[in-house]
Amino acid sequence: MEARLGTALLRRHDRGVEATAAGEVLLRHLGPLFDLLDRAFADVEAFAAGARGHVRLHANISAVAGFLPEALAGFLAANPGVEVSLEERFSAEILHAVRIGAADLGLVSGTVRAPELQLLPWREDRLVAVLPADHPLAARGGPLRFADLAAEPFVGLSSAMALQQLYRREAEALGLALRERVNVASFDGVRRMVEAGLGVAILPEAGAGPQAATMGIAVRSLDEPWAARPLALCVRHDPEALPAAARLLAAHLLGRRFP
Repeated sequence: MEARLGTALLRRHDRGVEATAAGEVLLRHLGPLFDLLDRAFADVEAFAAGARGHVRLHANISAVAGFLPEALAGFLAANPGVEVSLEERFSAEILHAVRIGAADLGLVSGTVRAPELQLLPWREDRLVAVLPADHPLAARGGPLRFADLAAEPFVGLSSAMALQQLYRREAEALGLALRERVNVASFDGVRRMVEAGLGVAILPEAGAGPQAATMGIAVRSLDEPWAARPLALCVRHDPEALPAAARLLAAHLLGRRFP
């Protein structure tokens, strides 16, 4: 620096060194620069630790309508420097997004198959029967069987949704053709169609139970082995390649160290 500036910055003697007048001027300019570097390194270290950052999370409707809001609220309260972009998608779309890197994490039906990805058990999503409040089946005591519902006009979901594919597979296994009178894209749409008397339906308990008291619908448990439906966290096979903030969110959702 002395060679470039053409002036002495330090006075050297047998007791050490001290700044010249030019050196004192330079130090006054360098002080704020060193402070800026300290703050820059602290910010980068915070990103590396996951305390700051951006996570792209895709989730299916069951997760969004059920357990995710509370879990996400807890995570963001504990990590105010992390931003989460949440998109609601069908499970097949979520798998594709995680596979190609368009999403860091995905929450999908645990019944899907994706050998090229990791599906880590997250929560259990219990399915229930949803009926018009005055429907004869609603007056029965005890759980209902799918065969009883499949014989009724059925309010279904979009064909691309894993839930609707599940209902069709189970009806086919019973040798029944599901009588889909209408198909809608949201749980709210299903509830309203059932309330209007257009048919019966099956929804996750979190997507039907809380609304039963304020709508003209009845909710009954479903006596089928597949009524306990797993939800899974979907990640690529190399979780170390994920941003630190995404690994932090995954650990929060799973309730354990990740990876």
